[in-house]
Amino acid sequence: MTGAVIFDRDGVLAEFDLEGVRQELGHLLPFGLEQLGTHLRDWAPRSGRRVTCATSERAFWNAFWEELCDAHGLDADARAGLLRFEPCRTLRLFADARPAIERARRQGYRVGVLSNFALFDLPGSLAWLGLTPLLDAALSAAMLGASKPAPETYLAMARALGQRPEDCLFVDDRPDCVEGARRVGMRAWLLDRAGKRPGGEGVMRDLTALLAD
Repeated sequence: MTGAVIFDRDGVLAEFDLEGVRQELGHLLPFGLEQLGTHLRDWAPRSGRRVTCATSERAFWNAFWEELCDAHGLDADARAGLLRFEPCRTLRLFADARPAIERARRQGYRVGVLSNFALFDLPGSLAWLGLTPLLDAALSAAMLGASKPAPETYLAMARALGQRPEDCLFVDDRPDCVEGARRVGMRAWLLDRAGKRPGGEGVMRDLTALLAD
């Protein structure tokens, strides 16, 4: 029997609200979000900073915005606006996410989140999304020092939930992460919201059918 349900965060429970980011940051920057993303991807590995908690996330983003402002000569108002920006606000829940978690809890399953994304404090982002009271455990690659599909990530999640891997059901939007879960004995579903892959066993288009009452 499956005793726990484990969700990936990005692409499964939540998505990035790019239009919201554009509205909040667009007037502060002399370039678009694509160039901002390029700058971030270039700077992050050079910075040597890791996000493992709310404090380290705030330090990461403050250092990035300071460097960006210095590099592009942004004025004090732009600097202040960027330093006030809360990255967790770029996430929004899919409409079927909370109902799926509530169904799992209603049926007696423990619920966890296992995420690879390294730039957001995972507990903080889940709190922003309003999911914290519904979860029994949440682990990220930054917290574990390893990323899916490494076997130790799934095993650590199962331990955190007090379950055997074979008693866990895992949902992710990346095929390699789904296969990684299966290799440690978990039942696993690929969530294909965009409908890019053939349907069939082990593939879902959304979360409405998961543990349907």
